[in-house]
Amino acid sequence: MEQTPPDAPDDPPSFEAGDDVPPTDPVERWTSTVVLGDGATAVVRPITPADARPLTEFHEAQSPESRYRRYFSPKPTLSDRELARFTTVDLVDRVALVVEEHGEFIAWASYERLKNRTDAEVAFMVDDRQQGKGVATLLLEHLAAIAKSNDIERFTAQTLGDNRSMLAVFAKAGWPVHRRFESGVVDVDFPLADTSEFIDSVERREQRADSRGVARLLLPTSIAVIGASDEDGSVGRSAWDNVRRDPRCPVYPVNPNHATVTGQTAYPTIGDVPDEVGLAVVAVPESSLVDTIHQCIAKRVRGAVVITAVTDAAIDVDGLVAHARRNGLRIIGPSSFGVASPRSEVHLQASLVDVDLPGGGVAISMQSGTLAASLLLLADRLDIGLSWFVSLGDKRDVSANDLLQFWEDDEATTVIGLYTESLGNPRKFARIARRVSVSKPIVAVRTGAALIGAANAALYQQTGMIEVPTVVSLLDTVRVFASQPLMNGDRVAVISNAPSPATLAAATIEGAGMLVAATAPLDWRSTADHYRLAIADAIADQHVDALMVIHAPATLGRASEQTEAIEMAAAGASKPVVAVMLGANDGPLRPGSNVPNFSFPEQAAAVLGRWAAYSAWRRSEHAETESDVLMPRFNPARAGAIVRQHLDDGSMPPDALGELLGAYGVEMPPTALARVEDAADAAQEIGFPVAVKALGRRIGRSVEAGIALDLVDRADVIAATMQMREHLGDDAAEVYVQQMVPPGVDLRIRATADPRLGPLITVGIGGAQADAIGDEMSRLAPISPTVARTLVATTRAASMLSPDELDLVADQVTRVAQLVSDHVEIELLDLNPVIVSGDESWVVDARIELGKLAIAEPDVRRLG
Repeated sequence: MEQTPPDAPDDPPSFEAGDDVPPTDPVERWTSTVVLGDGATAVVRPITPADARPLTEFHEAQSPESRYRRYFSPKPTLSDRELARFTTVDLVDRVALVVEEHGEFIAWASYERLKNRTDAEVAFMVDDRQQGKGVATLLLEHLAAIAKSNDIERFTAQTLGDNRSMLAVFAKAGWPVHRRFESGVVDVDFPLADTSEFIDSVERREQRADSRGVARLLLPTSIAVIGASDEDGSVGRSAWDNVRRDPRCPVYPVNPNHATVTGQTAYPTIGDVPDEVGLAVVAVPESSLVDTIHQCIAKRVRGAVVITAVTDAAIDVDGLVAHARRNGLRIIGPSSFGVASPRSEVHLQASLVDVDLPGGGVAISMQSGTLAASLLLLADRLDIGLSWFVSLGDKRDVSANDLLQFWEDDEATTVIGLYTESLGNPRKFARIARRVSVSKPIVAVRTGAALIGAANAALYQQTGMIEVPTVVSLLDTVRVFASQPLMNGDRVAVISNAPSPATLAAATIEGAGMLVAATAPLDWRSTADHYRLAIADAIADQHVDALMVIHAPATLGRASEQTEAIEMAAAGASKPVVAVMLGANDGPLRPGSNVPNFSFPEQAAAVLGRWAAYSAWRRSEHAETESDVLMPRFNPARAGAIVRQHLDDGSMPPDALGELLGAYGVEMPPTALARVEDAADAAQEIGFPVAVKALGRRIGRSVEAGIALDLVDRADVIAATMQMREHLGDDAAEVYVQQMVPPGVDLRIRATADPRLGPLITVGIGGAQADAIGDEMSRLAPISPTVARTLVATTRAASMLSPDELDLVADQVTRVAQLVSDHVEIELLDLNPVIVSGDESWVVDARIELGKLAIAEPDVRRLG
């Protein structure tokens, strides 16, 4: 896949002191480990003068056809002048990136800004053997990210008409491409806008690549156990015994101290294994871990499950993992308890726990290795069918993000359970989890660092994930979700042959946020037929969304007839049916049953409450996807220019802030900052009536506190400012003069930058007492109009708004969220109050803080 290079100046430009570049080293900033289209990992990095020789070798290794397509001439080699030009770049106006796999160049690409313009010409060259892996598209995305950070708005390129693969790269990138054909050459150009089509196409490519990357690890064609042992009770013996249970997959014991392990030939190192190895299970002493990983890299093993725990601070685990990633080795762990899949078509058992679980639709990821054994044993007792079990351990490489990408594609997986103590890349996690949740529920135990902060809580709410407090509740929840249909509402029918359990069930159902549907209780002596008829009636009742069927036997262990009746009546039901068989164990109603059973009503009610909430979230997501919601038009270019103009100041004056908000359709009445003696002149220019607010005002709405409202002429302004100076002194030396707006409901819309999750949007009652009132609900930005409306509706402020006003506020929240999402330099934007009156909404007071730290992390497709 090739492309003609742009013309370049004779002398490449260099960095100059004072250039406005990100605060991190630019080469480091734009170096990323990435996943290619086939799931393999590689490194994308800026080219350097030291790459002259590798670039020459790469160029000369390509076919004559590829070289001709790249340069429009045969060009068997590159001259010294060309090499100097190609490898010496400034990462601003001239950029070149290379892709390395196992230390070898497999592609390179460049852009060069056209003189005194905001567009640049791009060129690509991909190794003949690497084409079809999405390498050129990946390079295009990374070049675009660098270009946008340098205020380049468009890319142009020239391609031979028969170079269909390169033309396809441009066409499928997600930008609107304009083509012109002349004399066998196609000129293309396209804007580098973050359109929904571009973002969607990037996410689809990322998901496919990440999924294939995990598949290379979890679906190995051969396995080696490094540290396999004959010693009973040892970790190496447990790992080896479990791995070799599946005779369909070649397995190899590796141990320098054993000639054989359980009678099978053992190899001193993984490099001595004569065949290819797809997955290595590493159970070696901590002191041998670094050498073992390097040996796996040399063997070109695709993945390693590292059971070894690392306690020695001298071992640079992050550096080791980074080196492994760059060289094609993905790692689960350290401190992993292993991976397993009991499904017949996979039957992978590379874990330390020998539990013969049935195959099913539940995929579970555990960050804790020590809790893994207990979870698997409990899952065994509950007879939960698993599609996958993955113990991530210390989660230094493969994370829940990667697993979600893989499980989204896995047809056998219908429900996902996560136990996580930290979020490696929370922004990416939020994006992936929300997309996956639309089709597959994600049940999560949130603990440790993941439990802290409003932003983390907003992440869980916004993505549709179901948060549970314990591992036991996680298993209770996934077994219901895996077997029952969605709920169409929150009304639960209780069918019980005993009043006390029915009363307890009703209380717990209401406590879980649902309603108890009116149903006739059964008699203590109710037969199987009574249960069958009652269940059938409830399923047919349009006012019932789920059923809780309770049976209290007269004698423990004597409910076989009722059990069978409940099972038969619930078969194929269009509504969830859960059973509470008092005196029976938790698990399926009977072996092989799809009806989950609970010992007490509280557990069942809690799970149904989660199921109702998830079902409602999913309906809202589908409704929004299917609706023709027209997102408002914004002017991000104008907003960006305003932000950059005031970035060094850390803030901006009210006129600039009003213009910034106006670029996103958020209205601020005309406002001026003036010296107190000039306030009357400023008011005259704005137009009466006006409000005057001291720069250093106090809490309250009085002139003495620094706020004067409804001033109708110059005399009013002069009198008010004199009174302010008398009470506030120098705090009233400067004042804001603002056009008055109609009275209405005071709200507050605040955006704060979370360093790991991005902007957090908070909405609630506004005014001077907003902090004391504490009426706040938060979501991560950006948010859709539907989500924004739900957010506003959950606050106490919603009770003061009409339906039309609520829609208006939701629109304003959507706009503010998009503003701070588009311009990550905004660290704080506090709009308080926002006055809502009828069909108008005005920001009458606002504060903004700008910073440069937020722009250090590039938004590109990368591993992590």
